Amino acid sequence: MELNDIAILLESIDSKVQITMEAVSALDKKIDDVEERLTDKIELVDCKVMGFSKRLDAVEERLSNEIADVRNDLAAHRNNTELHHAQPKRPLKRA
Repeated sequence: MELNDIAILLESIDSKVQITMEAVSALDKKIDDVEERLTDKIELVDCKVMGFSKRLDAVEERLSNEIADVRNDLAAHRNNTELHHAQPKRPLKRA
């Protein structure tokens, strides 16, 4: 192989390496763009989940309070009902 043939071969290899590097660079930029968009979407989902979590906490607290109120009302009702059903003992009359 002559020196001129080697120079042509090296130039061809250099050209292919340059094209490969450009493709890798373009792919790297696309990956960065996708990563940025995914990060934005993940942050949006995180915000929505946090909002949903706060709403769930508020609903849980409200329901717990309502259950406690019903429990107290039921206990008061039972006490009131038991008072009505209890018959006071009358003293026996002496004959």
